[in-house]
Amino acid sequence: MGVWGTAIFSDDNASDLREDYRRLIADGISGPEATDRLLREWAPKGDPALEPVFWLALAVTQWGCGRLEERVKAKALGVIEDGSALSEWRGGKLERKRQVVLDATRKKLESPQPEARPIKKRVLAACDWERGELIAYQLRSGDWIVLRMLDPHTDQGGTCPVCELFDWRGPDLPAGGIPDSTAALRERDGHTRIMILPIGKRLVRKDRIVRLNVKHSLAEDYSRKPRGVSNPTRVATWGRFDELLATDFGLG
Repeated sequence: MGVWGTAIFSDDNASDLREDYRRLIADGISGPEATDRLLREWAPKGDPALEPVFWLALAVTQWGCGRLEERVKAKALGVIEDGSALSEWRGGKLERKRQVVLDATRKKLESPQPEARPIKKRVLAACDWERGELIAYQLRSGDWIVLRMLDPHTDQGGTCPVCELFDWRGPDLPAGGIPDSTAALRERDGHTRIMILPIGKRLVRKDRIVRLNVKHSLAEDYSRKPRGVSNPTRVATWGRFDELLATDFGLG
C-alpha cells in the first residue's frame, strides 16, 4: 500500500518498523540492542526516502513505550529540522497537513515520555481455512450467508482469511453447501474480496461461524493478480463484520 496519509504511521515502512521494535522488546531484547538490530536490518542511512520514515517511526514508538533513546530523538528531530521529513509533500496540497503532523511530533518528542512499561508478546492470528472452502456465517437476524475462502493473508500479525461472499441467504444452515456457480456478491464499491482481521472475534459467538466441510475447486488464477498488480480487497474485522455486511452489502 505504501503511503496513504500524512500521519507518521500512515506508511507501510513506519508501521512495520513499529511492529519490529515492539516485537523485539517483547522478546526481552533491551531498547538499545533493539535499535542496533533495526539499524542493521533496515539500513536507512543514505536512503533519502527511508531515513526520515525510519527515525520518526522509531522515535515515536520508543516515546510511546517509555524507551526513547537520546540518539534516536536527535535523529528524529534532525529530519524534521532539515526538511527531509517534509520533502515528499513539499509543494503539494498536503504539505501544510504534513507540517502540522511534524510540529506535533516535535512537541511530543521534546515532552516527558511516559514510564517504561512491559510489552506483551503478540499473539499471532491463525487461520487454517483452505482455498475454496465454504464457511457459513449467521447474521444477527438468524439468517445464514456463505463465504468462500480465497487465500490466506499473512503478515507480522499472523494469518487471516481473504474471502468472497456469495449472493445467497437462507433461514437454515446450508449443510451441503451451495453450487459453485452461485455469483459472488459485490459491495457498494464493486469489490468482492474481503480480508477479515481477527479483531473482535471473541465477541462473535462461535456457533455463528461454521465450516461446512465443502470445498469448491478454484482455478489457480481465480481472484488472484500477479505481484505488483492491484487486487482491491475490502478490509473488515470480525468485531464489526455485521456492520459491514449491513452497510456495504445490504445484509441486515
